[in-house]
Amino acid sequence: MYIFERKNLNIFIFLSFLLLLTPTIAVSGDNTSSVNDPFEQTNRSIFNFNNSLDENFFKPVAKAWRKVPDIPRKPISNLATTAKAPISLANAVLQLNRESIGNILAKFLINMTFGLGGMVDMAGKEEFGGIPTVEEDFGQTLAVWGVPEGPYVMLPVFGPSSVRDSIGLGVDTVTNPLTFAYRMSNIGLEARLTGPVVRGVTTREKYLDYVDELKAGSLDFYATMRSLYRQRRQKEISGNLEDDKMSLNNIPVDIYDEPDLASEIETIVQEELSSDTVVKNAEKTTGRVYNGIMPSSLYPDFSESRVNLIN
Repeated sequence: MYIFERKNLNIFIFLSFLLLLTPTIAVSGDNTSSVNDPFEQTNRSIFNFNNSLDENFFKPVAKAWRKVPDIPRKPISNLATTAKAPISLANAVLQLNRESIGNILAKFLINMTFGLGGMVDMAGKEEFGGIPTVEEDFGQTLAVWGVPEGPYVMLPVFGPSSVRDSIGLGVDTVTNPLTFAYRMSNIGLEARLTGPVVRGVTTREKYLDYVDELKAGSLDFYATMRSLYRQRRQKEISGNLEDDKMSLNNIPVDIYDEPDLASEIETIVQEELSSDTVVKNAEKTTGRVYNGIMPSSLYPDFSESRVNLIN
């Protein structure tokens, strides 16, 4: 049974990568090449499916998760984060990133020793130096090695990605030490999915209000999420955004991780939501107002570098 499952998994991963890579040549002349999204029509269909799944499942679960008391919610979330440390450490080593190696290793050892096996983030407390949580993946490793990101793709359930990051996701899943431990212990698929599901629900709960704001105000939610995904990945790979100034035109996905910036961002949001500002931004970006037409990468004169919000 073990050999059969492993063989099927390898075949599935190979076929998935082949499907992702094959259309690249066929559609290289598409008018979406300027934003490297040659599969946009397919991506939008998957994006709509993901949105429907989110509205009917993930969002309600995230809202319910938010109402759960800190205990047991935080210990469970911390355990899921701790479980990801081995694969993050392996990627940090492959990247020769000494700072990440030190942070991941120190946090893992401290939390396993003094944090009840990873249930309490003791390493994040000032008494232990306030060690930050660092997550590395094979997609980032490939980027450090100089592998181009390839076309933008929208994965079912997993969401925004690229060919490079999709390959990275597959490699991380297959090589994760926990995957081998689960199989050797004959642990079923349901138990194996516990960690990823908890991390996913925790992340969704974290951005409940932010995603609602974007969804309600974006001119084109798909294009907005594509832009934000690329900004977030750029930040994760390089450690810094190209433009350090915070504005609605350059909001990283994790902006609300910075409490001290909350009031400043809210002020910017209110200013951007005023009708005069929206019109000026639209005229500045495209030279004209769209009069109800949704701009996206399907429109050549839409500048993806700007992410404007409207009522």
